[in-house]
Amino acid sequence: MKIAKIEYIPIRVPKVGTKDGSFKTALGNNPFGDAALVLLHTDNGKVGLGEVSSIWDSYGSGLVRSIGQKIADSVIGVDIHHITEALTRMDKAVAWSRNALCLKAGIEMAMYDLFGKEINLPVYELLGGKRRESIPLSHSVAMGTMEERVAQVEKHVKAGFKTVKVKVGLDFKNDLATVKAIRTQFGPKLGIRVDANMGWRDEKALLYVAGELEKLGVLSIEQPFGPDELDKLASLRLRCPIPLMLDESIWGPEDALRAVRREAGDIFNVYVSESGGLYKAMEIANMCHTAGIGFAIGSMPEFGIGTAAEVQLGTAAPSIDHPSDVIGNQYFTDDIINETLPVEDGCALSIEQPGLGVTLNWDKVNKYRTDK
Repeated sequence: MKIAKIEYIPIRVPKVGTKDGSFKTALGNNPFGDAALVLLHTDNGKVGLGEVSSIWDSYGSGLVRSIGQKIADSVIGVDIHHITEALTRMDKAVAWSRNALCLKAGIEMAMYDLFGKEINLPVYELLGGKRRESIPLSHSVAMGTMEERVAQVEKHVKAGFKTVKVKVGLDFKNDLATVKAIRTQFGPKLGIRVDANMGWRDEKALLYVAGELEKLGVLSIEQPFGPDELDKLASLRLRCPIPLMLDESIWGPEDALRAVRREAGDIFNVYVSESGGLYKAMEIANMCHTAGIGFAIGSMPEFGIGTAAEVQLGTAAPSIDHPSDVIGNQYFTDDIINETLPVEDGCALSIEQPGLGVTLNWDKVNKYRTDK
């Protein structure tokens, strides 16, 4: 069964926002999910599903417009079972763009989906088999006033989430006051992560805030500095009283290896999209397990197809050491799949249907596509 055609459909869906309709982080505000659906057509008429999702630069739809055809052409004629061959061809076609990893991931995702459907097994079996039945979740809390952020946490707690990830990075004083307010209102049992999205630049102030956050039982501080500042992150890690999580520093396995060698982080937050696909994300998961680095899974966020892929990764990964954000499709007002991905008691449950375990809702696809 060989790849005959790659079809892309750009999709745009509004996010579930705060009071003013935004979802603000230290990276800015984008009130829409802007991705691309991948339909992988084979020479015998079968179709696999994937998703190109990125929050960077021109988003998923922009990646498809700029280099989608070049990468698609590189895999025509490849057998859908030959995942590593497809990855090699895509890397040769576009080797200079880190952001292209997200596009490559969408095509590889569709290969895994069709492979699993062909042999009637979920994708996690193709990644090495089931390691767990469920994945502990965290839900992100957008920037806003303290009252707005506390209200977001209340909503997530009522929905059953046991951990929240508070977006910080623009104002040390306000960030600390907000975390204190959340801890006071929701008590010691709520897990709290903080994510600076590279916005906390003052190292001295950061160490003071980290000391205060430790008193509040915060689980981790995520990516306070830029992605290439590994030496600075490694120095901070030695003095920081809270585990340091790397996110923007970790794209493909090469990035992960550099960070391991520099001892730059305690936990790696890994994405299927940014890794370049499920195969390479599993490489990072295995590397973390071998090196004694914590492993968590992040979300762009993705729609239902990409979210299902991250659940498959989380089901098969050798270890999950931190609450993960594999609920990307819940950040949008709607989705393009028929299924409701299973979440129970603050955990994402494994998906047992063949392939990625999702099917397209064509009414929704046609409603949100931006090419017609």
